[in-house]
Amino acid sequence: MKKMKYGIAVTCLTVGMMLAITACGGKKAESTETAAQTAVVVETQTETETETAQESELTLTDGQMFSYLTGEPVDKKIGLQRPYAIMINNIKEGLPQSGVSQAEMIYEAQVEGGITRLMALFQDVDHVEKIGSIRSARHYYIDFANDNDAIYVHYGQSKYALSRIEDENITTIRGLSGYESQVFYRSTDRKAPHNVYTTGEMLRAGLEVTGLSRDYPKDFQSHLQFNRDDIALKEGTNAEKVNIPFDSEPYFTYNTEDGLYYRYQYGEAHIDRENDKQLAFKNIIVQYVGEKSISKQDHQDLTLNGSGNGLYITDGKAEEITWKRSDDADKTHFYDASGNQLSLNPGKTFFEVVSDSKTVTLE
Repeated sequence: MKKMKYGIAVTCLTVGMMLAITACGGKKAESTETAAQTAVVVETQTETETETAQESELTLTDGQMFSYLTGEPVDKKIGLQRPYAIMINNIKEGLPQSGVSQAEMIYEAQVEGGITRLMALFQDVDHVEKIGSIRSARHYYIDFANDNDAIYVHYGQSKYALSRIEDENITTIRGLSGYESQVFYRSTDRKAPHNVYTTGEMLRAGLEVTGLSRDYPKDFQSHLQFNRDDIALKEGTNAEKVNIPFDSEPYFTYNTEDGLYYRYQYGEAHIDRENDKQLAFKNIIVQYVGEKSISKQDHQDLTLNGSGNGLYITDGKAEEITWKRSDDADKTHFYDASGNQLSLNPGKTFFEVVSDSKTVTLE
């Protein structure tokens, strides 16, 4: 088993690899279709590469673009819509969860008492029949949602989260709001507070009642960058098993047959209740951050501005990376060891946001 962590923050500058594209939604989406198709994709082929390698590139058909969340081809009517970022219960009483296997991206961080919550990002909710159980907001998850220009969905909130939501006019769909019966429902098979759910249809109703738009802002730029095809890490440490230092003892195991990392927690496979599928991801990003308790209830605060270290894990390998975010109005950007903006392999990504006093271990 090898421990990977860093004690020195590296200041990184991007060197012209990022294509900054403005993507508009709604009525103006058509005028930016060409830009949207290439906004998050890095050209990975060279003139010397073989025809076989070129044929492996992801390509677009009419009406498609590359997803801002996965780098994979999606219909423009889906790809040009802001995602929902939904707070998901992650304690044993709330398991198994519903709908999480259909999320394009998931974040995990610690909340009070040593437990964690997930924030699952969904861009396509048309066929998601049940999502949850849904729990309350924490203020630093707002930053994760803002990184992706997502609509933040939660049921209740800490006082620290409520302060930010009101002061910063955060776009949210939330329970305990007066309209919650139109967006959320409680199941009868579990006790409160572990029984709040929503559906794709109810989320659309939430847009109507709140007046929110799913159109990306005119100046939208993705904070992520993707390869055109699957690129193995040239250097790195073996990462066939990735152990995350949370109390639920989550870990991922690499499957060489499909190139995905399968997730486990609480000593068993992490399963979606609705389809019995185990959660699986192409990429894992570990972001080490400062963390401290700020209340008698052990509410946590994370240092998400500044810079720090982390890991990029894909295809059975891990490499050292850094991250940088100047202030609350900025987005988190990730950089490889050469100082270039990190390019992810196309597919789903799991973000593990971990205290810099702890260590992710690789086997």
